[in-house]
Order: sequence, then structure tokens, then C-alpha cells
Amino acid sequence: MTESSQTEQLPDEIAAAFGRLSAWCGEAALGETGRRADGTLDNNLGALAFADFFAAFCDRLNTWLGPFARISLAFEVLHPELSGGTLYWRDGVVEKSQVMRAQILSFMDYLKSPVYEAEQTNRPWRWRATDPVPDMELIRSLHDQGVSDYILFPLPIQDTNRTTTMSFATRRKGGFAELGGADDGLHLLRRVAWLMTPFAERVALRLIAIDLLDSYVGKVAGSRVYAGQIERGAVEPIDAAILVADLRGFTRLSEELGESATVGLLNGYFDTLGDAVEETGGQILKFMGDGLLAVFPLEDGDRRSACIRALGAAQQARRNLATLNRERGEDGKPAIDFGIGLHVGTVAFGNIGSRTRLDFTVIGPAVNEASRIQDLTKELREPILASGSFAAAAGSGLYPVATRAIRGVAQPVELFAPN
Repeated sequence: MTESSQTEQLPDEIAAAFGRLSAWCGEAALGETGRRADGTLDNNLGALAFADFFAAFCDRLNTWLGPFARISLAFEVLHPELSGGTLYWRDGVVEKSQVMRAQILSFMDYLKSPVYEAEQTNRPWRWRATDPVPDMELIRSLHDQGVSDYILFPLPIQDTNRTTTMSFATRRKGGFAELGGADDGLHLLRRVAWLMTPFAERVALRLIAIDLLDSYVGKVAGSRVYAGQIERGAVEPIDAAILVADLRGFTRLSEELGESATVGLLNGYFDTLGDAVEETGGQILKFMGDGLLAVFPLEDGDRRSACIRALGAAQQARRNLATLNRERGEDGKPAIDFGIGLHVGTVAFGNIGSRTRLDFTVIGPAVNEASRIQDLTKELREPILASGSFAAAAGSGLYPVATRAIRGVAQPVELFAPN
């Protein structure tokens, strides 16, 4: 039976309701649902954030084709920590949830779930109250809530490497069979899910793009790239506190440990630094072998705040290192150490590279000075060293330890360490 003939078998009021929902989605796609009072349009699904759009979609669906007990839309994303997220509509309210990537392969609620079944077969998955209750926590919960019919559809998105699904649940006595059609409402709800597909795919692609940029170039640089700042040589001066870190004895460690253990060591080392930088509002711009470069842009020209945050990150990183080394010692692994150089100044922030391979980063004498200050941490046996200008801006918490000539700097530089 063709799609059109199945649609024609629907009761007139159901077919008309689907027509109204389809028309509303068409208006949303054109931005009409987001028309402002002055007649202009917002280009992001109208003026609606996607969760608000989904809520409006479900509200209309519930009014015209309901009642529904629950409607969900689940995305799979590309993120180093998150596997995906789900929007749930219940009684006019939309809630959000996320699943961590580390959980997903051992997450029994997922492995024993309608989503997993649909993912394996690429076919709709349905349960009705007249069927046995399967060994699935979700279905047991829906059964206990009085749900009579549940259908989940994998959406036909272009990215075949990831799964997006939409599901519907009802407490109607007759289930979705009351919607009519030869297949007890399955075909109609499939078409409803298809209405949502282009909107869901658009949002999923946007999330994937943003997550990838955030993961590989950082949030600040990522947001600029996503906004279209991709012209090579396009840089702007910014004032920032600069943090440069470097792992000590890395060549020897990598030769002793082998590739797998070395990668684990680097990940643990970068976690100690990265967590501290992000917790204090810094931005990691790049990992350079066993080194790290981060900046703390000035907010409203406040050098003191930026330097205090950078110093706090350096000190927290050292505390994180102590915890890491304690864990490594318990596992019979060698301790590691690193030095940190801190400076503050003006840097050039933007796109630098070849015609086809760009790096969104910072350059300039201030970056070079921070790196060379870090080089002196081993000689002076101080894990954290800061320039005089950084110490003056921070205001307290640092004391002078030495004065050294630094290549590329005209005058000797007074160096400071934390109290």
C-alpha cells in the first residue's frame, strides 16, 4: 500500500489535524513562527530556541492528535565526554538529559532499550500493553505509569554514522490504534516524526560542529571560527594573562614506558592542567607535544583579575599533580613533574597557517617570554615562575626569587614564585 493511500484511510479529523501540524512546521522552516512585532525574522527556527520549538511542536501535536503521555527526541553527538542528549515532553513541559560517553557501552538501560533495538535494525520499535513487558527499564516504567502504546522511530537523517530517534507514548485505552489507519497509527506517527527530522538534523549538525570546534580549538576560538572568522592572517590584539606548561623528562619517560603508557601519562598530565585552567575561566589554545598554552583574557581591562585566575590555575594544577602522582604511585608508575611560566601582555589572536591548514592561536613577544620563563623553572627549582609584570598585576601571593636575562627581552627579567 502506498503512503498516499494509507494517509487517505485516516479519519477526516485526524488527516486534517496532521495537515495543520505539517503547515505549522512549514511556517517554522520559513521563520514565520519567529516573526517579531516589527515584522522582521529571527533566523534560528524563528525566534524560538530549539527546546522551545520542540515544546511548541509537541503542544500542538498533543492538542490536535493527542493525548500523549510522553514524546522524546534523542540525539547522538560527537563530543569527547558526551554520547548524546534527549529532550522529553511531558504535560507541556520539556526536560533535557545527557548520557556520558564512558557510560554508553556498559549502560544497561541503553543496551536494553528501544533505542538500541532500533539502532541495530533501523526499524521502528513498538510495545503495547497487550504485549509481554520486556526486560527494559524504560518499558517497565512506562507500563507502571499506565502507558498503553509506545513507538520509537529512527529518523532518516543524512549522517548514517549517528542515530537520532523520536518516540511517542500514550495512555489511550486503545493505544495509537485510535488514530486510525491500517497499521494502528504507526504510519501517521512515522510521518509526524519525519516532520521533525529536518529540524532535528539541523540542530544535531550544529551541536556536532560546535562540540568539535570546542574540543579541538577551544571555546573562544571555536565560537569565532563557527561565526565565520576563518580568513588567514585575520588577527586582533588582546590583553591576557598567559600560562605555558611543559612536562619534565618526557623524552626519557616515553622511551621507558612505551606508546600506550605514554599516551595514558599525557592524558593524565593534561587533565591536571586542563581542569585547573577551565575551572578558573582560562582557555586552552593548544597542546604542543608535552606542552600546553592557555590564556586568561582580561575582562573589562582588569589585569589583576586575569593574573589571579592564571595563578590560581597554576597552583590548582600543582595540587592536581600531587593527587595524580599519589595514584600513579599506588599503581607502581613513576611520578611526573612539570613547570609553569606565567606572564601578562598583549598578544595577537587569530588565524595563522598555510593556505589550507589554519591554527587559531596567539603569537607575540609576550607568548615567547612566558615560554622562556617556563624554561627557567627547572634551573631555579621552582615549579611555577612569573614575570615581574605578572606579579605586579596580581598584587600579592608572589615573592622575588631571581633575575635572569631572557633571550629576546632587552632588560633582565625579575622572576617571582608563589608564596
